[in-house]
Amino acid sequence: MKSIVEPARSVPVVAEPDVLVVGGGPAGIGAAVAAARNGAKVLLVERYGFVGGNLTVAMVNPMFTFHDVNGNQVIRGIAGEVVERLVAKTASPGHVTDLTFDNASMSPFDPEGMKLVLFEMLREAGVDLMLHSVFADAYAEDGKVTGVIVENKSGRQAIRASVVIDCSADADVAARVGAPFVKGRESDGAMQPVTLFYRVAGVDVGRLKAWMKDNRQLLKDSPTDEEIDSQSALAFLGMKEIIQAAVERGEYPKDAAPRILMYELPREGQFAVNCTRLQGIDGTNVRDLTRAEIETRHQAWAVTEFMKRNIGGFERAYVLDTGVQVGVRETRHIVGDYTMTEEDVLSSRAFADGIACGTFAIDIHPPEGEQQVFTGSGKAVYEIPYRSLLPQGVDNLLVAGRCVSATHNAFGSVRVMATAMGIGQGAGTAAALAASGGIGVRDVSAAEVRRLLVKQGQYLMEADGVEKVVDEGLRLTKTEGSGSAASHHNPFAGRSGS
Repeated sequence: MKSIVEPARSVPVVAEPDVLVVGGGPAGIGAAVAAARNGAKVLLVERYGFVGGNLTVAMVNPMFTFHDVNGNQVIRGIAGEVVERLVAKTASPGHVTDLTFDNASMSPFDPEGMKLVLFEMLREAGVDLMLHSVFADAYAEDGKVTGVIVENKSGRQAIRASVVIDCSADADVAARVGAPFVKGRESDGAMQPVTLFYRVAGVDVGRLKAWMKDNRQLLKDSPTDEEIDSQSALAFLGMKEIIQAAVERGEYPKDAAPRILMYELPREGQFAVNCTRLQGIDGTNVRDLTRAEIETRHQAWAVTEFMKRNIGGFERAYVLDTGVQVGVRETRHIVGDYTMTEEDVLSSRAFADGIACGTFAIDIHPPEGEQQVFTGSGKAVYEIPYRSLLPQGVDNLLVAGRCVSATHNAFGSVRVMATAMGIGQGAGTAAALAASGGIGVRDVSAAEVRRLLVKQGQYLMEADGVEKVVDEGLRLTKTEGSGSAASHHNPFAGRSGS
């Protein structure tokens, strides 16, 4: 390939925070707010004109999952506070039951309310924001990451920091400084497909509920009238056989997910739709991303037309909006000081350096074919160790969010937004301690990080002073539902926690 040699140039240093957070998604929000609340001077760099990442940019909805099958809330802290603030603004019903019976709880929200809540929390914590700024490069001195370069309307700018937290979701900072990483499945590098979330409006929820009662055999686990009527936010999953016939007739996009999955939102007649799907996409390849943006939007319109023809209450529904960008489930995983495994997840493993909990299912959308791995949420509660945030061979850099060190199977659980925000809170707390103490991130006391997290409201499995917070209304009565109506299967059935 031809190349152009850029001339050497001096890049001005425009900021020198204690902690620099790259990426304003769920992990970045948790990291920035936590670091600032623990006394650090924090700068958060975000490429869009608002924060939230998959919560707002990709419009992924709802958040999963804060509770185990017994109704115990195991993700609290900053993530829990976000939901409480959304409820106060009538932008979320809070933590509610999930009619698909696979998740211990779900937390739907209005994405515009989410944008406002996150801005308010950042401002109150004293976080400095640099929006409309794209990460371009990182630099290291003697194996220590000391800053990054960004590009924005003001030009090319440098930022120096005592500690950098990579919350880019794709481990962009870690990769740019040469830290080791892997992509996708260990056997062949295949990654989970991408999905463009979108919202439909104009749904007659009363008619939809009546249709569901008349056609319950098409839905996962054939919900009863009482189960349908009792939902404060309706979840809809199923129609696999109807869709297969529609694909054969050319009335449903063949590359889309082979089931309908959607969730009622806080605004009347609105649903978040999780049906588009495109396999074989590398979210770090710009050509792949371009193709995904185009094809999934075609899918969204086709899926909506299918729902209007086949689901009662959707006769006058329409596409309200699509995510600003396609939602990417999986790209790079750093090779950290510890790599989480499926056994860690399924066996409810606690760690001496655990900094956040997860309880979501091992949920792997298929890199090829149709069957989706889903173990059911809330059965196992496990911790994410601090060591999984530390990329090998690099100092002064933490990685938080879906690019932490985990195998493909373990990642299927760790990757979700509520867990990512909890990991971010752990990273931000550790970064503040490192910056204030003038020490490396590997020299931070994990015990002190855990103490501060518990003090600030986070749940950790074996930490002193943690009490259970149980919502009796979120105790699951069905934990072994059939996945046949949704192309789900559980290859880990019979193993601990699955």
